[in-house]
Amino acid sequence: MIVDSLDAVFYTAIFILPGFIIKSVVDALNPPTKISDGVYFLACLAYSFVNCALYSWAYILIRPVSEINNTIYWVALICITLIGSIISSVFIGILKQRRIVYQVVKSLNIKYIDPTPTAWDFIFSKQEASLVFITLTDGGEIRGWFGSNSFASSISDERDIFIEKVYRRANGNDVWHDNPENNGIYISKNEIKLIEFKKQGDTI
Repeated sequence: MIVDSLDAVFYTAIFILPGFIIKSVVDALNPPTKISDGVYFLACLAYSFVNCALYSWAYILIRPVSEINNTIYWVALICITLIGSIISSVFIGILKQRRIVYQVVKSLNIKYIDPTPTAWDFIFSKQEASLVFITLTDGGEIRGWFGSNSFASSISDERDIFIEKVYRRANGNDVWHDNPENNGIYISKNEIKLIEFKKQGDTI
């Protein structure tokens, strides 16, 4: 197989592309750490090396096809790259999300620094649906339900939160009820002083 300049461009793209795909999917499944563009590129490059190593057998397997039909060869090469990248990214993302490496290292009694950027990211990346009691900076209190339609920002500079269901206090007493007129509430980062998570069986 003779590699011309156009082939070299395609090979380079096929090698580099998986890293960006894997990095994007992993960051979507886990709180991303804020890094410089240079470090981001190196991370993508490292993922590309890993992906290339994992599927090198497939690349070698289809290489003879290039001597028969170059079009089929490139289609197969692209399919292997894209499908392999998706499989690798989901696998790596789940490993990080479920903290498999942390659990293994912990079982070996080895000290481990958690790569999760902040406690906010740690809590909301694993937080299940629950009651939340939010104390505001002005002393006010909001009680609501943080469920599947709620949202907490993963951007380090925007630690705001949206709660899908808010409860109201009845007649000034410490008794809270559903507020059917409310369709959720947004709270900016500057208004949040304290967030307390309650079990589903706890009273409002």
